[in-house]
Amino acid sequence: MIADRLDLPTPWAARPLSGTAEEGRLLSRWMGQEYLAETWHQAWPPERWSDELRRLHESREGGPFLITYEGGWFAYVEVYRPLHSNIAAFQPWSRHDLGFHLAIVDRALTGRGLGTAFVSNLVRTLFRSSPETERVAAEPDVRNLACRRVMERAGMSWVRTVRLPHKEAALHVCPRSRVRPAPELPGAEAPLGGRPEARHPAA
Repeated sequence: MIADRLDLPTPWAARPLSGTAEEGRLLSRWMGQEYLAETWHQAWPPERWSDELRRLHESREGGPFLITYEGGWFAYVEVYRPLHSNIAAFQPWSRHDLGFHLAIVDRALTGRGLGTAFVSNLVRTLFRSSPETERVAAEPDVRNLACRRVMERAGMSWVRTVRLPHKEAALHVCPRSRVRPAPELPGAEAPLGGRPEARHPAA
């Protein structure tokens, strides 16, 4: 597993997932929401989600987390290594570089600037927790303009558009040398809820 903890700053906190039945039920319910079913394409039953979380938890190529905001559920995050994903061929990644998949699970928390603030803090946390990491990547669907704006505002520059097995994606990268201070809360932005389809090899 890439990491067993993410020491996010307040008001966020991260809980690693291991694939329990309760976790499977939560992910199944959240990913069944229309706006996430359309972007993640993983409106799976609880048992399949439990299996997927268990696989990611046990793999050296992924780390699944539930994120809270002020104590309430906020997002689901998968941390992964670009070198071992479907974006491996599009950049000269090092084995220490990291990427993430993000889904805000409560749509009521979108459109308030929280997505930008969270992504900025997540990127800073990944760099801080992994000193050898030089780049952090994300690849939202090229059509998900709201998610792409969030990435740009959080300091993740667009690099190129890439064709992946399930979609055309906008590859965004933040090098360590260009990490930005986290923005203040609250802010205003368009809704966010997209999931990149650059999957781990076994997904």
